[in-house]
Amino acid sequence: VELAAEAMPPQEDPRVGECLEVIRRYLESSTESLLNSEDEKQIQPVVAALLKIAVEYRQFLIAGRLQEIARHLAH
Repeated sequence: VELAAEAMPPQEDPRVGECLEVIRRYLESSTESLLNSEDEKQIQPVVAALLKIAVEYRQFLIAGRLQEIARHLAH
């Protein structure tokens, strides 16, 4: 999340900020309680959106990592 914020500053693209905010909330809630498949289904489109933005910004290393996360969430 922090690497994505550094490479694609949220102040330059509000979509990045929105995605990062949702992901941070998800990560915070995951440390407080056990997550279920519904929680993961809700975060999947956000990760996919950030992945698309990373590709647009040609941040391929970040996109690759997000792709791994998306695959993990899909299973």
